[in-house]
Amino acid sequence: MKWGLIIIFSAVAIFGVLKKNSGDNHKSTPIKKSNTSFAVLELFTSEGCSSCPPADRLLPQLEDIGPNVIPLSFHVDYWNSNAWNDPFSHSEFSDRQKDYAKHFKLESIYTPQLVINGEYEMVGSDRSSAENDIKKLLEENAKVKILPGDIKRDGDAVEVNCRMEGEWQKEDLLTAIVQKHAEMNVKGGENEGAKLSHTNVVRTFTVQEAKEKMNFKISIPHEIANDNWQLVMYTRQKIDLKITGMATYQPNSGH
Repeated sequence: MKWGLIIIFSAVAIFGVLKKNSGDNHKSTPIKKSNTSFAVLELFTSEGCSSCPPADRLLPQLEDIGPNVIPLSFHVDYWNSNAWNDPFSHSEFSDRQKDYAKHFKLESIYTPQLVINGEYEMVGSDRSSAENDIKKLLEENAKVKILPGDIKRDGDAVEVNCRMEGEWQKEDLLTAIVQKHAEMNVKGGENEGAKLSHTNVVRTFTVQEAKEKMNFKISIPHEIANDNWQLVMYTRQKIDLKITGMATYQPNSGH
């Protein structure tokens, strides 16, 4: 396990092998899910950390536990250096991890770290602990039901319409645009020479107060192909960071 010093580097991200999006306006028959039980897996990872690739490989395997398991890869920026700058990293994701460290009373943040439903945290490559916690959470009922309505991609934005049912009054709605699959040939740092594969890389992320009916836009990188992204929405209690509801949307993969 690697413990990172919190050093913020300013660099221009150069994206790796990404499939080009050929359409500006995109409408499709959506695949929508609003689940009564779920497990949101937030993996804090970095291409600059030699301990992270095993956790990156485990993440999609944990997804196979059930259809209501949603993995998310948050790439932190404190491993960035002149040797290698993770193109998917963002200081916002490092800040989110710091919030979890305070919540779990940890002495420091580290990679790879896996947080499940905001309730459990562990080393991201710890398969046994992750599987046990996921199975426990899949037996619980969601407190909030997120019902996706009309959602469509329009150029570099996704227009979102949804509504809430249940105990949403003291919640935030967290929304992520994820790139379902990405690969990178790392040319420096601790993983120099490795070809890394990533699952559900968070590319855009927003936090807003939950309301019964919501209509908003979220940006999407133009280079992500229409068959390589999905929208993940989940509600989180403001007081203790526990995730209480989850819904997903993805366009028709055959489009």
